[in-house]
Amino acid sequence: MADNELPETLGSGDGASAETRSQRRRAVRRLRRTPRILIAVGLVLICGVGAWQLYATLWTNHSESAGKALVHHFLKDHALGAPLRSSKAASNAASKSAGTASLATCTSSGGSTPVHGLLEIPSLGVVAPVEQGTGDSVLGVAVGHDPTSVWPGKAGTAVLLAHDVSYFSTIDQLKSGDTIRFVTPCTTYDFQVSSHAIVTAGSPVYNTTAPSITLVTCWPTDALWFTPDRYLVTATEISKGTTSRSHNVYLTAEASPTVPVPSALASQGVTLVTYSLPMGTFTLAGSPDRAWAQTTSPLLIQGSAVEAFIAGVRALTEDQLAWWHAIAPRVTAPAPLVGAENPGYLSATDVTEHADGFKVTTVTLTDTVSVTGGKDPGRYTMTVHTAIHGHTLTITSWEMSPT
Repeated sequence: MADNELPETLGSGDGASAETRSQRRRAVRRLRRTPRILIAVGLVLICGVGAWQLYATLWTNHSESAGKALVHHFLKDHALGAPLRSSKAASNAASKSAGTASLATCTSSGGSTPVHGLLEIPSLGVVAPVEQGTGDSVLGVAVGHDPTSVWPGKAGTAVLLAHDVSYFSTIDQLKSGDTIRFVTPCTTYDFQVSSHAIVTAGSPVYNTTAPSITLVTCWPTDALWFTPDRYLVTATEISKGTTSRSHNVYLTAEASPTVPVPSALASQGVTLVTYSLPMGTFTLAGSPDRAWAQTTSPLLIQGSAVEAFIAGVRALTEDQLAWWHAIAPRVTAPAPLVGAENPGYLSATDVTEHADGFKVTTVTLTDTVSVTGGKDPGRYTMTVHTAIHGHTLTITSWEMSPT
């Protein structure tokens, strides 16, 4: 039947007028378009979710190496202090070698990098490069300065933004009176925290008359997903002085641990770029070093744990136990997933890292899934434990409790 023809159940009839037949044809066309519109909307939503997941994954993987490289270059360009290292011996050596003399040459340029300065939050152990702009290319590696606001030290409010999963992950812990420092090659500005606020994304930031800064990130700050709210911390300038050699020891992040994924399994894709896994919240438990916790090192380890999780699901559902034992040595395969279809995720996957000082001991992932096919279909609470030995992360247990 041609598109412009009516189905027999809506036939014209001898007594129907031309206008009535025309109205019926238009009604049929609307009915035919509705499913197409719904399908198109669905595809747009799916693509949107996939694009956001891809963006989040690529940002997490890229942020640490690029961000810390910017700090390295900035310090090198402007001779601002000790090498980036974390050992106690290095800390003592850096403290002894630190001087107070002004820089021999003072310029406001970023040298070989686009970094305009370093943002330091001593109480949180944060040291972050600051670049101009708020786009993905900037926030993926640094704290971004809103170009519509003044720079720190000028009359008015300087607005600095970062993702909640990086440099600003714990700014909600700042207290009134805490110091925030903006270090440029020429001048170091000290600010004192004065207020906190939670606002809706897009809300205007109050512009003060005196020099101040406002830090902006997503709320809640432990979310591994997009949120509509923003957390603001405002601080007022209390002093400024000539930049001198720093006595701080800046921490670098170690490379993320490797996961022994067989090449045949890896070719299928075992990251969030190729596997849809709803992410929930991130928790850093135990007794982590406070300064280390403010780097993106914990998130790089989280990325390895998620990789092991996805690889485990793929190996189990494809009934490839040789793959399973490569990433989960000496761990019994959870029966409900063996040979089953890919599980449906009924809740987001929460990630908890347990750390001691600079070392993560275990990473736990929890969620609720619906399993179809296999030997034991049903709903399960799934708890997966991973551990790091040397520089390798493997699965140490996989528990599935009916729910």
